[in-house]
Amino acid sequence: MRAGKSIQELIAEFIAMDAIGLQAVLWQAKDRGVEFDLERSVRVDASGVFPMRLLVSFESRAFHQAFAPDLFLPFTWMNLRNENLNRLKTFFPKAWRVHFGWELGEHGWIGKIYLELHPREIVDNDVATSGRFEPGQLLFLGYKWPLSGTASAVVSKYKILTHLPAREALEVWRGSVEQVSREFVAEAYQRLVERLGGSCPENPDLLVLEVADEGSQRVSYDINLYDLEQSVESIQDVWVALITNSIPDSVQQAYRRYLGSIAQERVGHMACGLDRSGATFWTLYYGARRVVTR
Repeated sequence: MRAGKSIQELIAEFIAMDAIGLQAVLWQAKDRGVEFDLERSVRVDASGVFPMRLLVSFESRAFHQAFAPDLFLPFTWMNLRNENLNRLKTFFPKAWRVHFGWELGEHGWIGKIYLELHPREIVDNDVATSGRFEPGQLLFLGYKWPLSGTASAVVSKYKILTHLPAREALEVWRGSVEQVSREFVAEAYQRLVERLGGSCPENPDLLVLEVADEGSQRVSYDINLYDLEQSVESIQDVWVALITNSIPDSVQQAYRRYLGSIAQERVGHMACGLDRSGATFWTLYYGARRVVTR
């Protein structure tokens, strides 16, 4: 995927590579005239670079408009097993946004569902804390499974770690990653924090999430950077510097080339942590955009 590709070309590439359920979800949205959001991401670890990752997101009202009367039909299209679908139904009424994900990894396509819950704000008369979200609350409940439908879903929980002004939030994110990463490049992370922290004089509040999978050692930390209005190009050099201790040269070179191809895209989230095998990974989310189907 290149930054210059149109939305139609992007979707066609995923469909051609058999991202099960994607075409049906998008055609249904188009047929009902419903808007949705697209966001891409690229993951890198010691085994390679994985750019075939896409999120399609609906606000609750738009989701109901698109898929009523059978709101769970999209999950069937994506081969989510019945026992997982029944568990998801318990939490579904609490979601104000619904996110569908497709990810091509080493072992084939992974399907994802994220239910985004309403965050609670801190109740405090102190002006310094008003408008911030309360730490510790569950913000996203995720389900991930092979699109082949041959295995049960893994449950992921995204909890708010902190919601602070950008410079403070970036320091919390850096310190959290340092606690879990076995290949932590302290100087590179500090440079990244300084670069981003100095990029926006308004110092807006940023959200940091702690992500964990049930029944595994997977843990990561995600920070939302959209409010900083930074391009991939603005952080490319320091972001690549994070991986120099643990990624083979050939993978580093491929990663640099890919980041160069999306240089003008807007940086969304940064995530870093350990996967279910205990290996360190880095994920960069970018290029979120609204798709108007009417």
